[in-house]
Amino acid sequence: MASVEAESSFENKPIAIDTLPRYQEVGLNGISKKLLIKNLIQISVWFLAFLLLCGYMFFYTEERFLITIVAAAGFLLFSFLYFNAWKIQKIYGYAIRERDIIYRKGFLITNTTVISFNRIQHVSISRGVLDKMLGISTLSIFTAGGSGSDISIPGLEPELAQTLKEALVIKISEDGDATIQ
Repeated sequence: MASVEAESSFENKPIAIDTLPRYQEVGLNGISKKLLIKNLIQISVWFLAFLLLCGYMFFYTEERFLITIVAAAGFLLFSFLYFNAWKIQKIYGYAIRERDIIYRKGFLITNTTVISFNRIQHVSISRGVLDKMLGISTLSIFTAGGSGSDISIPGLEPELAQTLKEALVIKISEDGDATIQ
């Protein structure tokens, strides 16, 4: 009898969509221009390796026409990668609101992720060799049920990354226990 009463008192009223907060209207913070330099360096290293391989193949094989076609296709691919690195720099953005964090990335396909603080399990900061040389960090945010980070914000100044990490840990500790790495 009690379960019938509990089931009959359950309500799930619809929410008016126009009353929901609009993440698109939030002003996002950009990331450091040093990330563009890092991306250009990485692309250039691969482009140089590709050119050396094409040059070797051109002089030491008899399939010069095929190598020329591959080199032209590679040139177009790397041209797109350089353009994409430059264009994507303007798209990266993040914002921390009262209850969540927003992160936007992508150029051809823009991806915006909004994660509420009560879903965050832990936050970490990483820096690779180029990151250390350029003075940037990546802030990674992990949520429950994910195998990897749900948000990785690259190109942050190390002090800013640490400040954001501490702010997120404070926010998520208000909602539950937080793990710091």
